[in-house]
Amino acid sequence: MNDGDAEGRSWRRLPLRALRRMAKLIDIDPSDVLRDARSSGLAVEKVEDFRQHASKYWRIQDVATRYITTAARNSAASGLTAGAGGPFTMVSLGAADLANMATQLYRLNQRLAILHGFDPSNPSHREAAQNIYLASLGFDTAAQAALRGQLSRAASIAGKRGAYSNPVLRLIVAVSEKIGSRLTSAQAAKFIPLVGAVAGATVNYLFAKAMGKQLAASWKDEYFRTWQASQG
Repeated sequence: MNDGDAEGRSWRRLPLRALRRMAKLIDIDPSDVLRDARSSGLAVEKVEDFRQHASKYWRIQDVATRYITTAARNSAASGLTAGAGGPFTMVSLGAADLANMATQLYRLNQRLAILHGFDPSNPSHREAAQNIYLASLGFDTAAQAALRGQLSRAASIAGKRGAYSNPVLRLIVAVSEKIGSRLTSAQAAKFIPLVGAVAGATVNYLFAKAMGKQLAASWKDEYFRTWQASQG
């Protein structure tokens, strides 16, 4: 089965209600990130101001760490719910659980992008942010290109409306499939009643925390790469 078939299968397993909830979560207001940064001692009034604080990067890291913990906790919450009833809840909520984790990591990536001076309203910045999101979650360059081709084809199909036509949501669902394949053995514990709740929360928390650190490391590299280029 190819990646396109897998993405389509996960997409069909998600009810419209879940997709609409995801749609409400994917957009991050830059003013919220700016406010959090100011509360941590950074003098920033607009997104590009973050690029002027290389000497105080540890403050950016402090905010990033808080965001990573929030994403991990939100991911753990859905894992707890999905594993609570063993096989019964895993069958009904398993796909939504993975989609929620992918959404939380997408939200985290958006926040990290803003925190490192990348404006989500700028098309080139938005593309760079998606590249980092996909690369950090295991998509190599070829897989990224294939996924973008799938999304482009899906967007061109007549009759798509609302959440089902949102390319970002389709990207997140594809990522949820990748997450599921990476957690295959760990996911098994979620099918055990009672134990599954703890296992689900723990697996999700640890995975999201690790991926959050990977995203933060990628953004740090990108931050200093662009900063050094601006100094030259």
